[in-house]
Amino acid sequence: MPVDAVKRFGEVVRQGICGGDGAGKNGADSARSAAPNAASKKIVIKTRLTIPTGEVVGGSSIGESPFCPGGTFRDRNGNPDIGSVDRTVRCSGGSLRIGFSPGEPHGHTQVGPWKVISGTGAYKRLRGSGRMEVTFDSGSSSKGRETFTGTVAP
Repeated sequence: MPVDAVKRFGEVVRQGICGGDGAGKNGADSARSAAPNAASKKIVIKTRLTIPTGEVVGGSSIGESPFCPGGTFRDRNGNPDIGSVDRTVRCSGGSLRIGFSPGEPHGHTQVGPWKVISGTGAYKRLRGSGRMEVTFDSGSSSKGRETFTGTVAP
């Protein structure tokens, strides 16, 4: 995808589904972030997306356990406290709401911080944060794959 198309995508995200110009200064919320400790676990969330929806794909995990097999998500406009994107991931055991802010595009890829906003069911007390990366399919500014990595704790 031409760089101009990726830049346009960033503007679509910021102005269209995300509103505004992005998240707070660093997208981190210390009250909701998980400091690494004995109870912390690594989290990996892999997705396929067609903005503003998508699905969680294989390889997603919290610690050694699969995360949200067959889960789906929908994105909404974020705000400076949450991040430019407010995403709710729906899983069989509950839902997880995360906020994130993709940075400036570099080729087909954008990266940025993410954090847990809230959860229900199995994810009710989950807290954490990390880094996300989205890579768009060639020729598309709305279809691609994402990987969220970081640390979470109950």
